Amino acid sequence: MELPISPSSLAEIVSPFISGSGDLIPVKGRGSNPAQEHEGPQPYFDVDFQRNVTAISTQTAFLHCRVKDLGGKAVSWIRQRELNGIIRPVILTTGLFTYTSDQRFSVLQRAMSEYSRTDESLTDWVLQIKFVQPRDSGIYECQVSTEPRISENFYLNVVESKAKMIGSSDMYVKQGSTLSLTCLVTQAVEHATIFWYHDLSVIDDSQVVVRIDQHFDSSISTLTSRLRISNLQSTHSGNYTCLTTAADPASTMVHVINGEHPAAMQHGNTGISLLLQDSSCWTPIISRIFIELFVSVLTYNYYR
Repeated sequence: MELPISPSSLAEIVSPFISGSGDLIPVKGRGSNPAQEHEGPQPYFDVDFQRNVTAISTQTAFLHCRVKDLGGKAVSWIRQRELNGIIRPVILTTGLFTYTSDQRFSVLQRAMSEYSRTDESLTDWVLQIKFVQPRDSGIYECQVSTEPRISENFYLNVVESKAKMIGSSDMYVKQGSTLSLTCLVTQAVEHATIFWYHDLSVIDDSQVVVRIDQHFDSSISTLTSRLRISNLQSTHSGNYTCLTTAADPASTMVHVINGEHPAAMQHGNTGISLLLQDSSCWTPIISRIFIELFVSVLTYNYYR
């Protein structure tokens, strides 16, 4: 025998699961529990924060969980990890205490006044991950110890930044002309800086003949730097490297051509290389070889 349910009782049972589309789904982080109204305002999440976060490998990642009217409740960060094909929750932090042995993880509590907001009832619980790696990618859950518990999921995507020199790995440029090199860094951060090196020396763009331009494209997270050196001399020959934080360096070898021969070869090699460049040196050597070969043949035939 079914017990009759009044319309008011039915509304109280169904209301926590009603969404705007009419589907029965749990509501996360919003609304109050009627059984706890006497305890005062219940915590809920501020919607003004990013849940999909992209971080650059080896940098520090920050996940912001903002909770309003927290009261005496605790905020925990939990990672959803797959172990042997099964998703298992791993507690990282509760309150300001860290429970993982991985020292890269820590939690920071910040008042919203630090972000130029005056709402004292709103606090930011920041999960900080230093030297983040691609293996740290995945789902992180921010949970508040209400009854029932409320939580929000965050997805962290860790990408590796890579630098690339546009063009050939070996360049031959005439003396007196202009050298132009372009370094492209993918998955870059906006405020990163590309440094240029000539062999082991940092290139100083204060020189009149040197110009360095840098541009960041936020739509594709790409950083581009262009190096221009005018009035090239033989001393400009060598290895050129572009280097930025969190990305492997990229290099190209530049040879300054003096006439028909690379200036780097003229100044960096002696002995055999000089003979190869001066064909007039070969005439007496070849003649001597033929004479000694001819004498050897005659001597051999004489003593047979």
